[in-house]
Amino acid sequence: MPTHTVGFVYVLSNEAMPGIVKVGMTTKLAEDRARQLHATGVPLPFDVEFRALTSRPHEVEKRVHKFLESFRVSPNREFFRVSPDIAIGAVRNALLEAAGIDGWDANEPYYVRSGDRIALTASAGDIFVVLALPHLMAPKVEPVDFWQAHSDSDLLELMGTRNMEIVAGFSDDDPEGIVDPVPYLDRDRKMPNGVVNGRERLVPGDRLLWLTPLADSQFCKIALFEMRDHCQVVSRTWNGKIDPDGYPLLLNVPTYKVLPPGMVRTIQLVMRMSPPRSWAPRPRVSTGEKLDYTVGNTKDSAYWLTQLTQPRSAGRG
Repeated sequence: MPTHTVGFVYVLSNEAMPGIVKVGMTTKLAEDRARQLHATGVPLPFDVEFRALTSRPHEVEKRVHKFLESFRVSPNREFFRVSPDIAIGAVRNALLEAAGIDGWDANEPYYVRSGDRIALTASAGDIFVVLALPHLMAPKVEPVDFWQAHSDSDLLELMGTRNMEIVAGFSDDDPEGIVDPVPYLDRDRKMPNGVVNGRERLVPGDRLLWLTPLADSQFCKIALFEMRDHCQVVSRTWNGKIDPDGYPLLLNVPTYKVLPPGMVRTIQLVMRMSPPRSWAPRPRVSTGEKLDYTVGNTKDSAYWLTQLTQPRSAGRG
């Protein structure tokens, strides 16, 4: 069974309640929750103004409600007398606080297994370091790639699978490396997902080190993930950035000329950890070596976002 799952934090409005929004969370689709609420006696259906995918839906919901507490219509109810824009801003701030790197603070690595779905809310300037064993008998992992979030609230999704043939990586020149595996967040394909600015793949044994520099650059916050199965990585942005030459800044284009000393020390410490328990060979694009299997085979969006298969009558869950 998956260890890590995702849910949605949503903002709903209703023409029958002008000036009021509902802010809540669901483990199903936001449309499912809106439909259920309409069935409870409200004269008009709810409209989904905003939804955010997160691995910390309960924590984000609590933080949003705290932000909006002075606007609450009634105690113990999730209705607030604010505009949708204000509520959406509160959700975005809550995501950074409750689903950002602080929400993943732990003394042990998180293990990513088949079926896991993880959504990390990054801050601009966050670095993700891919560490891998160069060969099965190597004594320690080594950095093999550096990724960077370029905007606040960029989302990094880690999706575990045993099927190595359905993951793809832009850096590996895979055929499906630029294809969005989940382009829409509703079944009717009307609500576009965030813009993909990176799609990469990780193999069993890879470690992903998430680093946020602190103000003095001597220290940093960290979270560590270790792959037990193959993993599809997708980076999304709602505020794309452009480099000085006019090209979009992608996940695999870090802008640091020199990493802050706190990041360097942390990477060196993680490299000294015991080797991972799992291992699989990584693709070797630079040498032109071909893999003995096909990658990037198309998979239905519901495989990656299982909520898309849920009944329309699904509730809060």
